[in-house]
Amino acid sequence: MSENFNGKDYSEYFKILEQKLDTSKTAVPSKYEGRNIKKRSKRGTYRVFRIRPAAVICAFAVAAAVIATLIAVPAIKSRGENKNSEEIKKSTDSANITAKEPENNRIVYNFTDSTAPIPAENDAEAAIVINTKTHDIIAAKNEHERLYPASTTKIMTLIVACENIKNFSDTFTMMLDITDPLFIEGASVAGFLNQEKISMTDLLYGMILPSGADAAMGLAVKIAGSEEAFAGLMNDKAKELGLEDTHFVNVSGLHDEEQYTTAYDMAVILETAISNTLCRKILSTYQYTTASTPQHPEGINLTSTLFDYMYGTEPETATIEGGKTGFVNEAGYCIASYGTNNTTKNEYIVVTLKNSARSPAVFGQIDLYKQFVK
Repeated sequence: MSENFNGKDYSEYFKILEQKLDTSKTAVPSKYEGRNIKKRSKRGTYRVFRIRPAAVICAFAVAAAVIATLIAVPAIKSRGENKNSEEIKKSTDSANITAKEPENNRIVYNFTDSTAPIPAENDAEAAIVINTKTHDIIAAKNEHERLYPASTTKIMTLIVACENIKNFSDTFTMMLDITDPLFIEGASVAGFLNQEKISMTDLLYGMILPSGADAAMGLAVKIAGSEEAFAGLMNDKAKELGLEDTHFVNVSGLHDEEQYTTAYDMAVILETAISNTLCRKILSTYQYTTASTPQHPEGINLTSTLFDYMYGTEPETATIEGGKTGFVNEAGYCIASYGTNNTTKNEYIVVTLKNSARSPAVFGQIDLYKQFVK
């Protein structure tokens, strides 16, 4: 065996050691020969037994191996435990993934064997009826056709606003830069005046009930700094919801060729809104009075256009709980509503886009509730 160990030459050391051992008078017991051990004498001292250089090298090698093993075993054990823990964790995570909803949890509506066509007498260009519990499409017509949403746009504006307002008591000061262009456009407004300080809550109600474009613009500027930036947030939300046929460029629904949606997508938007407690409350409110301001000491009495059109003409079998209307010439009359069957209490969403006039839009919705809301 070589007299080199761990890269060092110990030959000289072994020669000296062997000379010392040769002069020793101590006999080496045969059973200990070749072992690097110490035997205790009766007088409490240690006797050193003669060993050969090769044996010493072997002993060093064995000792090094033992020490390395002692050090490595806990580490290996630890790594083994970690590996097992990771495997258990992965196994548990896999079980959890299997058991829980998909991560994105997007709303998806399904056609069934019983999905019916929208009756021919309904003059909406596109329409859809959804059971919100089963997500089944009860009836549909041109549900994926891109059409202009008009003021049903404000449902998405409502969702994004409610998700981004940090303090609902915070105020926005109305300005002529908002009210004057809307007056020229002939847009529907809540009636807030220049320099009037309006709370976020009052802006939300002012946007939805009377379809106030002034309130929608106030929310956009307050939250995002501009209408364009806020529309970007709306498009981000549409992407999050998986809406491939929806795009926004403004917050009020004034006509723009690049602003469009579908009956299917609008149903998803409305269901998303009514899943939010505050959005649902606002969409289902008939009347609301804003806080007193110097410009309006008694506040502004706001009335829902949806209920204003439908009260007194509701279907006998169902209750329309809330929603949003919309109209511009290019979009026609649009309604996105939700309601329940009076007996089963099952909830449904009904969306009709591009009706020829207000009356066919309103009564067309009522007929769909009568026929399909079971």
